[in-house]
Amino acid sequence: MSTQVVWDRGVSISGHRIWLDPLVVRTFAFISHAHTDHARRHKEALLTPQTLALIPEARRPRGWRMLGYGEPMRIGRATVTLHSAGHMLGSAQLLFEHQGTKVLYTGDIKLRQPGGVQTHVPKAHVIVIESTYGRPHFRFGDPDSTVEAIARWCRLALDSRVTPVLLCHALGKTEEIMLALSSYGFKFALEKRCVPCAHAYAMAGRSLPDWVELDGEVEPGRVVIAPPAGKDEVRRLGRYRTALVSGWAKDAEFSRMFGADATFDLSDHCDFDELLEVVERSGAEQVYTVHGYTEDFARLLRKRGIKASALEATEQLALAL
Repeated sequence: MSTQVVWDRGVSISGHRIWLDPLVVRTFAFISHAHTDHARRHKEALLTPQTLALIPEARRPRGWRMLGYGEPMRIGRATVTLHSAGHMLGSAQLLFEHQGTKVLYTGDIKLRQPGGVQTHVPKAHVIVIESTYGRPHFRFGDPDSTVEAIARWCRLALDSRVTPVLLCHALGKTEEIMLALSSYGFKFALEKRCVPCAHAYAMAGRSLPDWVELDGEVEPGRVVIAPPAGKDEVRRLGRYRTALVSGWAKDAEFSRMFGADATFDLSDHCDFDELLEVVERSGAEQVYTVHGYTEDFARLLRKRGIKASALEATEQLALAL
């Protein structure tokens, strides 16, 4: 019987009892990272120790198998291995191997991080790749140059006695931007929704630079970090300026939604060119796209002579490998 990749409110490899980031609760599922749009209370989950530590209690699976990077695990007749995805602490790609066929599921992936870190992409016959930024206008700047630009913006605001406020997602982006800016000597004040995430990051083994919880007035010299939506606490600061830190900075309409004074395209996802590079590095003969601009990215790949389909195009789609 041929191996199949199946889409049914999540990705599955038929005949092998494993779902990959499913949208609903399953008996056994791989959770690629701790963001709540991927975490579910599955009966049993395969995930990294860091991902388990970061998942909020309400989303935590009822049972789990923890697996480190590069450690093969047998699941029935197949072998799976996890590799860093570069998206956030604990995020993982899953390489599935059975009877000589290799399937790579990227989960949310980022090739280039600040500090020159590059994410390894395993070789595979088939790749299932996220396409959050799967349109050509999503081309981001060099991460280190962008971090430097954010640092200059923060310093200019502080020198003008204005509080700089970075608008970032609470889990993952907040902590990574703190780490990226730590070499510039900044101290931070975190909006209350970011606080549990910062504590969880530290408990999961990633020490963070000096920070306090934002509580009314902020101590002079601190950079405030808050989620993009719901800025009630930020509005109490007095003199402040906001900057949206996201790949969506490349989308003018999205940026306007948050009314930021500045935008920086520092993302924890691949931009369009990085997505192409992931496909190329994998050496895959077949590409399936999930999440985001799936059909657009698949169509652009086909124009480049690559066999590609949007896996989410129909409610259920079985594809022979």
